[in-house]
Amino acid sequence: MPWSAHKTRPWCCVWLVPLSVFHPQSLLADGELISQCTGIVIGWDGANKCAKILTSCSTVCDFDGEFHKPTFKLSVRMPNRTITEGRLLFFNVHYGIALLEVKGDFQLQVPSFGLGINYGQDVFALARDENMSLMVRHGTISWLDYPGLLTNPYMFLSCDIPEGGSGGPVVDHDGNIIGIAFDRNPGPVVISITTIRTCIEMWHQFSRVARPMLGMQLKAVELLDVSMREELCLEYNITGGFIVNLVKVDSTAERIGIRRGDVIVFKDNRCSTLPQLEDYLLSLGWGYLQGLSFTVDLKVEVHNLADSYKESITFPVPFSDVSKRVD
Repeated sequence: MPWSAHKTRPWCCVWLVPLSVFHPQSLLADGELISQCTGIVIGWDGANKCAKILTSCSTVCDFDGEFHKPTFKLSVRMPNRTITEGRLLFFNVHYGIALLEVKGDFQLQVPSFGLGINYGQDVFALARDENMSLMVRHGTISWLDYPGLLTNPYMFLSCDIPEGGSGGPVVDHDGNIIGIAFDRNPGPVVISITTIRTCIEMWHQFSRVARPMLGMQLKAVELLDVSMREELCLEYNITGGFIVNLVKVDSTAERIGIRRGDVIVFKDNRCSTLPQLEDYLLSLGWGYLQGLSFTVDLKVEVHNLADSYKESITFPVPFSDVSKRVD
């Protein structure tokens, strides 16, 4: 959709912070607020006075990827409280992110980024309100996953995030951004900044983000309670991998016989948590985007607990491009 089509339509708003955290929002032509989030500077071109702003895709669409309204207007409130229009570059529903572009006579700074996020880590979630006041919540990354969510990359926060804080940064004690927070059901979640930066790099190079679709909901063995882990270890010699919580109908996984309750171990990558698995799957997308492959053969060891046997299998998994570019 040409940017000119957005000029007099609904709008969204994003707030930024002095470590360049912004406040984007979407609004209708009559000024009705659709959505407001927090965002950060992910890239800055000083020569052309142009910044790229990372925020939540809920600024522009629902969780099914549909725009809130047929047309809308993006507004980004800067740390100095000025308001400028933003242009939507792309959004990705699977990872919950959107990338905006703003131009203007202002100076912005790209924050420092950490190497990722760990379970049990002490963190701070930052956000801005409509007055551009900085809000902070302190918590930890909880030792749990929630297989009811249809996507794997999320980790859970022990604290809430402020209203309008979706898309805001999660930082460590050194002030490095290590994740982005989102307001989801059943609670606030975080995606590692390493995953998000890979998505953005893919988009910059190929205008797409690709990953293989497993067709399964998984739960990490590492995050089970101690008694269940001990039982798996003593009775089945299983110390890692993922329990299959759901197999999607007519998926490759279903056709080759993987069932709910099986434990699978990825033989080409010893990932033990869902975020690690997500980074592994995302890394396989490079070959697809370079035209080297249209499917990937995943080698896994499947433990059938019901019938007490295991087998090594290889199955082709198709790729999916889950991003939408706005021209």
